[in-house]
Amino acid sequence: MKLIGPSLVLILVALAGCGQPQRSPAPDQVGEEAQHEGPAQPAGNNLPFLKVQAIALAAAPGEVVKVDLENDHGQDIYEFKILAPSGRVIELEIDAKTGQILKQEAD
Repeated sequence: MKLIGPSLVLILVALAGCGQPQRSPAPDQVGEEAQHEGPAQPAGNNLPFLKVQAIALAAAPGEVVKVDLENDHGQDIYEFKILAPSGRVIELEIDAKTGQILKQEAD
């Protein structure tokens, strides 16, 4: 599995903001490339991605290896996977509108 560093995620997020907002592909359409494109753009009055990422890294310092943006019953939620210095992967779910951490667990 190829890891994505924070700078690559930032570049991909910046590039994604240049076009029309997009949602993540359907699970049966997710290929190797789609998993590494970064999150879809949030809708409406959600917080900027970099602010949400800062919240995630403050809660779980390390390297962001994967980010998804999903809509759960009308609520946009960022799902972060962060590789901690200890080698453990921390999963965080953060409300895209408020920045509230909804779930945090270690794999």
